[in-house]
Amino acid sequence: MHYSERLLGSIKRAEQTTQAAKEQVLRDHGITPAQQSAMAILSDHDGITAAELARKCAVTPQTMNSTLGRLEKRGLVERRPHPMHGILIEVRLTAAGRELFDCADAYVAELDTALTAEMSAEELTELKRLLERVSQTAQQITTPATTPEPTVD
Repeated sequence: MHYSERLLGSIKRAEQTTQAAKEQVLRDHGITPAQQSAMAILSDHDGITAAELARKCAVTPQTMNSTLGRLEKRGLVERRPHPMHGILIEVRLTAAGRELFDCADAYVAELDTALTAEMSAEELTELKRLLERVSQTAQQITTPATTPEPTVD
């Protein structure tokens, strides 16, 4: 079977072309898809830690700290100690960050709508269901099974 015929090839092409479209939409707002994803999580989970944000974005803590550093330099996010647990640092969108995110996210939502314009509601639901199933199966395949500890008599 040729790579172009494999499911993984189709998924990769879809991911590359949709990400390129998203990059183009976000370029006008001066943010990257990675920054937009972080800002999207922050818009729903204001005050989470950088480590939790990294987990939710499926990137390393180092990558997230780099992304946050760029956003912080532009005044789009702020980091400050948690009021009760001083060793934890909360990350929040600033007012400027919220405004930029809301504007950019409206364009991403328009892109999302355009990408699905040729699909019926049923087709879209089925596509999402099938992609979720592929994701779950891939996760099961790549997650090491836990082996029980040997018992000592």
